[in-house]
Amino acid sequence: MGTQIRLVLYDSDKEKADSVSVLAFQRIDELNTILSDYLVNSELNLLCVKKPGTYEVSDDLYRVLKKADSVSKLTEGAFDVTAGPLIGLWRKARMTKKMPGQTELSIARERVGYNLLQLTAPNKVRLNVEGMRLDLGGIGKGFAADEVIGILEMNGIFSGLIDMGGDIRVSGPPPEREYWILGFSYFDRQGKECFQKIKLKDGAVATSGSLYQFVEINGIKFSHIINPKSGLALKDGIQVTTISRYAAEADAFASAFSVIGLDPSILRDADYQHLEVFMTNQSTTGYEQWESSGFKQFLMPE
Repeated sequence: MGTQIRLVLYDSDKEKADSVSVLAFQRIDELNTILSDYLVNSELNLLCVKKPGTYEVSDDLYRVLKKADSVSKLTEGAFDVTAGPLIGLWRKARMTKKMPGQTELSIARERVGYNLLQLTAPNKVRLNVEGMRLDLGGIGKGFAADEVIGILEMNGIFSGLIDMGGDIRVSGPPPEREYWILGFSYFDRQGKECFQKIKLKDGAVATSGSLYQFVEINGIKFSHIINPKSGLALKDGIQVTTISRYAAEADAFASAFSVIGLDPSILRDADYQHLEVFMTNQSTTGYEQWESSGFKQFLMPE
């Protein structure tokens, strides 16, 4: 999965806990061979080299793409797993520290759009244009985290935490506690880094944004997060933390809101499936901070 993974679980039987831990990491390895865009022979990459047409895929890949499609529709394309051609260009830009050319961007944009990927049950995927590249970086780790918690619960372990490089899913709390105590960092209007503790059980939290991963080109900082519509990397210093029931949704919506930006009117009017959101943005017009009405219920007192 290209990240460090931490699994915490509680059970009175150590032997059972050890064996279930092995099952969990075997599942992560299995999903990596399916969802990775770095492994040449992953199922995802083998699909992407095919000509336009309809193909049958595994149940795992279909379920991830189905979840992604749902978030794409709710966010009007701010989250889009077909953005692979653009992501590839900006990965190259991060290495060379040179802007992608306009011609390159134009060609890539023609191959991007969640409506170019059509899904039909059972497990059929249609690629509508040549040169499509799917990238599950904004949802794959969250999906894997949900699967791990599912394995724990199927084996009778109901107190667990899986941290997939910052995408965290928890089940029931540790023994003799009401919640898991987690946290995230953000920068306030004075530029000071703040750490906020949150309490969570049977839920997920994810953080995304442009504050930490970026490349500076001609004096401008460009994020690793790409706007699928414009084809450009984000420039504002935005950070988003989302809390949801499932990690796949928290992961994907954190990426989507980074692209949407801090627009309270849009955020207030949208129904995002019981999602809670905390956002900060530092731009040329100043500092903004916003949180959804239910976010405070997860905060620990300072």
